[in-house]
Amino acid sequence: MPISFAEIQTGHSFPPVVQSYAQPAIDHYALASLDMNPVHTNEEWAARAQVFGIPETVGHGMMTMSTLTSVVTRAWGVIGKNGGSIRFVDAKFTKPVKVGETVTATGKVKQKHYFGPGKNWVQVAVEARDSTGDLIGLAEVGYNLPD
Repeated sequence: MPISFAEIQTGHSFPPVVQSYAQPAIDHYALASLDMNPVHTNEEWAARAQVFGIPETVGHGMMTMSTLTSVVTRAWGVIGKNGGSIRFVDAKFTKPVKVGETVTATGKVKQKHYFGPGKNWVQVAVEARDSTGDLIGLAEVGYNLPD
């Protein structure tokens, strides 16, 4: 749905994004990102190494960032039909995402930035939690919106 800077309000909530971190999803992400680190892709190695203190593979940090950013891009597009676009993504990872986990990401418009016609953008605060409710990541997403 096209949206404009004038129409959007601080506090606007986005539909949640639910992402599976099953091993096939992690493996596909590894191939797409060319990050074949065994902590993500090799279950036997991960069981022995126990990186992060757990005997299993974990999702990529950038996979988590993608899930966080998807809250905004699924609603408005990477480059929206109305001319909107991602301005920046600033993410922080707070907990590794274990294989088999389901992550739910939510977001709200935190602030509107008025810089004049064609230069206005919004700041979206996004957070993701695992199935236990633990915070696994946070992001601030800047998004350019047409007037």
